[in-house]
Amino acid sequence: MSFRAALACLCLGVCLGLAFAPAAQAQAPQTIDELTPQKQADIRRLLDISGGANTGRLMSQALTRQVIASLRQKRPDIPAQTLVVVERELSVVMKQTLDGPDGLLERMVPLYAKTFTHQEVRDLLAFYESPTGRKAAAALPGLMREGQTIGEDLAQRMLPELKRRLTEALSKEGVVLDRLPD
Repeated sequence: MSFRAALACLCLGVCLGLAFAPAAQAQAPQTIDELTPQKQADIRRLLDISGGANTGRLMSQALTRQVIASLRQKRPDIPAQTLVVVERELSVVMKQTLDGPDGLLERMVPLYAKTFTHQEVRDLLAFYESPTGRKAAAALPGLMREGQTIGEDLAQRMLPELKRRLTEALSKEGVVLDRLPD
């Protein structure tokens, strides 16, 4: 998987991880109340206990492993110490991007605020504090990892057919590419 594809998967996965479980609970649009400090705090707590924040961290770790594996494969001559530095810097940037002052988690607060009333946030908190909610939050990262594996497998299986069909369709349009990008 290319770095760009892996990064796109990370972004998509993080957003899904942060939004999936609570968004599934949403009902018809309602009048959304103002974003008070207490509502902000409850949304942050919801992101924490629902596992959304942890899902982003797990996915950034997975991306880091993919980048390191890709570097090892493409450049076996790179010294191990260099890979340690790359891994460290990737981890720092990912953490800042997720948890920083203008990071993904902070940007999710207004999104949740415009989607859910404060009472709905409290209802979601009550769910995630219940045994079923705790089980759902605990299971989500594993489900995401397994789902990622399934998705990668399906992508690998469809790639030859996709390349064949694209080459054929582009050829009919008079476009000939020496090689389709990976």
